[in-house]
Amino acid sequence: MRNPINKRIFRQFKYKPLKVFPILIALSFIVVFASSFFTAQQSIKKLYYKQIDEGKVEDGEFQTIYELTDDLQSKIEALGLKLYENYYFEEKIDSDKVLRIFKNRKNVNEATPLEGSLAKKSDEITMSAYFSRNNNIKVGDKITVADKTYTVASLASFPDYSSALKNRNDLVMDTGHFGIATLPEKAFDDVSDKQLNFLYSYHTNENLDKKEAREILKSISKIVNKDNLMVDGVTRFDNKCITYIMDDMGGDVPMMTIATALLFIAIAFISSVQIKSIIEEEAPIIGTLLASGYRKRELLKNYMSMPLFLVLISSLIGNAAAYLYVYKKYAEIYYRSFDLPSFEPFISPRSFLITSIMPMILYLIINYAVISRSLNMSPVNFLRRNFKKSKAKSRFHLKNLSFIKKFKLRVIFANKLTYVSLLFGVFIANLLLMFALSAKPIFNIYAKNMKTQMKYAHTYIVKSDMDKLDAPKVTIISADLADKNDESVQIYGIDDDTKYDSLNISSLQNDEAVISNGLAKRFEYKIGDTIKIREPYNSKEKNIKVKAVDSENNYFQIFTKRTSLNKIINRDYAYFNAYMSDNALNVSKENLVTEINRDEMSKFMIHFLDSFSVVFTMIQMVAVAFYFILLLMVTELIIERAKLNMTYLKIFGFRDNEITKIYVNTSFLILLFFQIILIPILDKIMKYLYFISMQKFDAYIKVTIPLNVFLLGYLMTIVIFVLCQAIERRKIGKIDMVKELKTIAG
Repeated sequence: MRNPINKRIFRQFKYKPLKVFPILIALSFIVVFASSFFTAQQSIKKLYYKQIDEGKVEDGEFQTIYELTDDLQSKIEALGLKLYENYYFEEKIDSDKVLRIFKNRKNVNEATPLEGSLAKKSDEITMSAYFSRNNNIKVGDKITVADKTYTVASLASFPDYSSALKNRNDLVMDTGHFGIATLPEKAFDDVSDKQLNFLYSYHTNENLDKKEAREILKSISKIVNKDNLMVDGVTRFDNKCITYIMDDMGGDVPMMTIATALLFIAIAFISSVQIKSIIEEEAPIIGTLLASGYRKRELLKNYMSMPLFLVLISSLIGNAAAYLYVYKKYAEIYYRSFDLPSFEPFISPRSFLITSIMPMILYLIINYAVISRSLNMSPVNFLRRNFKKSKAKSRFHLKNLSFIKKFKLRVIFANKLTYVSLLFGVFIANLLLMFALSAKPIFNIYAKNMKTQMKYAHTYIVKSDMDKLDAPKVTIISADLADKNDESVQIYGIDDDTKYDSLNISSLQNDEAVISNGLAKRFEYKIGDTIKIREPYNSKEKNIKVKAVDSENNYFQIFTKRTSLNKIINRDYAYFNAYMSDNALNVSKENLVTEINRDEMSKFMIHFLDSFSVVFTMIQMVAVAFYFILLLMVTELIIERAKLNMTYLKIFGFRDNEITKIYVNTSFLILLFFQIILIPILDKIMKYLYFISMQKFDAYIKVTIPLNVFLLGYLMTIVIFVLCQAIERRKIGKIDMVKELKTIAG
């Protein structure tokens, strides 16, 4: 026979909607938030690896100053790999945008057309889809490149540039100002006055791990540098243009999983306190049932059924909304920043586990702990509403306080567990809110600081001294930190009489250097420490002693004398490979390897923030909605438990506004006090989280959360409270005094 008391489980939807629906809405909101992310993320991950395989992505690439001879190519292929010419040139369009243009590629890094078909005619061009989306370019549009007009034949995804990094060491993608394009072979060759970059891609005959791939690249370097010069090279494992998206997801997934779990825990605590309140309200009924022969186990199942049922319903609603529509919003964020094939949704097992199984387990554990403890009383105590266990009397006396202050304090003491749950939830909501509010200001500050950290507006990497320009000369190399997992660092060989005079470079000995603040902070280097560096593709290590730290520079850079660096890399003392200048220099196309433009770099960062502003807005919405529902549930719970006392206060002449101040405003004061305490705590936590999340980038961001971010958080708290106060004041005014006075107080 069915247990008749189970019929009341579903009646709570009708008779206690304000206890049920806020929980249901909050849980559904969290499920939609998490499920949409994991669905989009897993779908894109699957597409990414499909593109890597079908697009025949390179195992590595290298760039040389001069075109390789047939003999050198044969020697390189003898290492057990297949070599492909992947030459390109760059052209500016619309004055501030750059296209990197390749020939149509076969057998390596093959493009996947998303719209139209790959360019075949001499007046056609294939454009990268992400660049086109951000610049409103469509198939059939005309575009001028190198003084010639082309028709856009297709928008495509390029597997070797899934992340739009103009330079692999860039901190962020530049989807608005940098794009990839391909031309048919004849059209490519017909472009006159182009500065060709001799880039070679290769496939290895065997599948290699990261270490083995690096060893192959070192072997290639040794062969090339005998008769030519390798100016750049990278394996697929280290190529951020290819791996950035997966590195990015690698940080997003655990962070989202933890955030989702914490949100579920906060709601589970509120739900358990709510059930505890219902148990106290129905104590005489529970006492009667126990006296009639019902067991506590049956009552425990009954009171746990509704919370678990809510989790099940919210999981169904949330996942349905996520799978039908909301996941597309997350996918759009990725497609705004990355170059990927056409989206194909894939339902992720991870999403099901996190949004369905995990909340069920958390709810089961937390509600069982609270409800079983609440039911651990005798039938007599339930009938008498005797919830207090005998204990030593408190020494805390309130006799010197006014009646109102005493009452407010007793409201707090009577709802200790409720307030603990509230504060835990508020902490999580504030963490999300502060992250969303602070991200843009932090990166904006970083973009502005670029102009002070880069001493010169233009840096030109050159092949030789053929141009004889009157500008400061410098030797710049990339090196690996041999004692820090081969992390990449730039080393500058500087002369006297430059803008780097403040570093006192001239006083350095041959084995001494000044390091940037970013390098010191990230890897905990101190003055007097020894840094082991290794040139890429080389096994020889060199030691450099830290003489000083450039406190204003947050890049990963080392500065020493040009003659000292030239000695380290076995070059003539007068050797240099770059010019620095505040004005644009007339470097010949044949001599120019690449240009680093300070203004463009800060522009890229600003565009990146604009592209990701929708992410920050979404997190803000989730945090504010969660905050509002949480505060509404807690104040609702406190008022439900105190209806009889409120009735007494009304009889004694207290007005609704005064009662609201006692019960609702007390919660608000606690929140304000808690948020003052939270400011230094959140500041430290946010700095730590940013430090962890930025470890995948070759830069150190000094996190300074502006005061206005905390003030904005406070303002949102006040607005949320005012809304809750209006709702709860209306409810206090509708209390049925006659009904409450009929309550039996055992």
